[in-house]
Amino acid sequence: MKKLLLLLLIVPVIGLSQYTKKELKKLDKMELKIVNRGLDLNSTFVVYSEESSQQLIDLVEDSWETAMFSKGLDVGDYYEESQVKDTNNREMALSNSITFNGRYVFDTSTRGQIKIQDLENNNKLVASITYKRDLSWGVGFNPLIWKKEYVIEELMKSNR
Repeated sequence: MKKLLLLLLIVPVIGLSQYTKKELKKLDKMELKIVNRGLDLNSTFVVYSEESSQQLIDLVEDSWETAMFSKGLDVGDYYEESQVKDTNNREMALSNSITFNGRYVFDTSTRGQIKIQDLENNNKLVASITYKRDLSWGVGFNPLIWKKEYVIEELMKSNR
């Protein structure tokens, strides 16, 4: 009777595992490393990426925003402004400025590394995430959201 009771208690714990064995193997191969010098997880995070095409930028940013939102983080946005400045009445210069609507910039521009900068503290780097395996895309440009959710979970754990 005791063995049956013990078995009934263990089976639900095993069955409720968040990741499959195959996914856990992929996550181990990723060699995730997080350095966190103090994030305020109640602040707004803005995902930013510099990719080769606007379509790729949208896909990368949307998948990270989805992962952050699903893990309970506040997600903001940014917009770019192009301004034409008159210099010497003969030349026109085009300048671009980016306005972030949030406290932290979650910069995914570099492959294998994510930088998190605090806009309220002179753009100071407050956290970095490095990984070995690609987080971005699966077959047919399907975003691998579960890997990104795992990274966000680990970032949140590193803040405790």
